[in-house]
Amino acid sequence: AGAAEELKAEMLELNLAYQDKFGHVFLICATGRTGEQMRDAALERIGNSPEQEREIVRTELGKINRIRLTRLVEQDARP
Repeated sequence: AGAAEELKAEMLELNLAYQDKFGHVFLICATGRTGEQMRDAALERIGNSPEQEREIVRTELGKINRIRLTRLVEQDARP
């Protein structure tokens, strides 16, 4: 959100190329990252083998889950 239209278009193109190669959307823990950082990660990761990418996706999912669980715990701890 808030990224320049050119960056959004570039990310869409990269995501489609990534989907064609790996069969699923580009997954990254976006918390704390700029649009440019996510674009650069997509550019780098599209060159990975399917095996390398599966490992990276597992790591990214772990990051996302930790953030979500932390937020839930913090929410429950509020009076």
